Amino acid sequence: MKDTTTSSQLVVPRLTISPDLPAVTQEMLRTAKPLELRDPDPAGSGSVWRFLAAPLRRDTLIVCAGAVAFYNGAGPNSPINDLLWPAVGIGATWLVLMTSVPAAGHLATRNRLRRIQEVREQYVLDADLVPAAGQLLARADHAVAAVRRSKVHRDDHLDRQRNDVVLPAKVWDIAEMLRSYSRVERSTPTTATGDEARPVLDAHQAVLQTALEGIERRVTALETYAEQTAQADLRYTELLQIQQISATGSELLELLARSVSDDLAVTEIDGLTTQAATVADAFKTALAQARDSAHALTAPTAA
Repeated sequence: MKDTTTSSQLVVPRLTISPDLPAVTQEMLRTAKPLELRDPDPAGSGSVWRFLAAPLRRDTLIVCAGAVAFYNGAGPNSPINDLLWPAVGIGATWLVLMTSVPAAGHLATRNRLRRIQEVREQYVLDADLVPAAGQLLARADHAVAAVRRSKVHRDDHLDRQRNDVVLPAKVWDIAEMLRSYSRVERSTPTTATGDEARPVLDAHQAVLQTALEGIERRVTALETYAEQTAQADLRYTELLQIQQISATGSELLELLARSVSDDLAVTEIDGLTTQAATVADAFKTALAQARDSAHALTAPTAA
């Protein structure tokens, strides 16, 4: 196994989403409130009728009753009566807005919670995982992020299109297995209640540990790929720098030719070319190792 001393400092991803979900659903999950993700219960949001009845509060009824009494107290020829129907129209509009706007917002929230509830098994929260499982997911997420930040990935030396599909799928597989592991571990007693239960519990915990080690091997494969990618990235950076230096070779050759013999100038330039070739070969080797690690990710995993 890998040394996980530094991985204990990693932050467990708050939310890991299945890449198979539509992009609009993924965005909805990313913008949802933590409580909505933990407990997506549409019934808990209350009935829409309480919003429809919102304008029928005591203070509203008092104002309406006062207005009616005020208009009734005015004489039949009072200019106040000319304002009656405009005031009624304004009041009716106000009542409609007070009713429809909150009700529409409530319905939208309830529909969103219903959709979140439907896809609850398609995302993993940090709260779903026990500490050991959370750290494994953090290691996997950290390794994939390192690969996708690398220059060789961005410049498509590692089959960027394939990585963008395979790596999220690998992290999701690991997250899903770790959630299942966490559910079993949380339901497993920590101590046996008697001699008969002890061997059963020991066997159960041994199988559980074996399952966790199997998941860790997947995480280790991702970390190996990230390490190989980092090596390729280093060689790639060196190669780019050597190429940048070598780009001025013709000017340097002319400068040297003016100050020393042509033979010495050619020797100096040949030395630069040899160094560039050496770095290029090192980059190709590192890139090949990274690609081998990438192919190992999709190789069948032993049970």
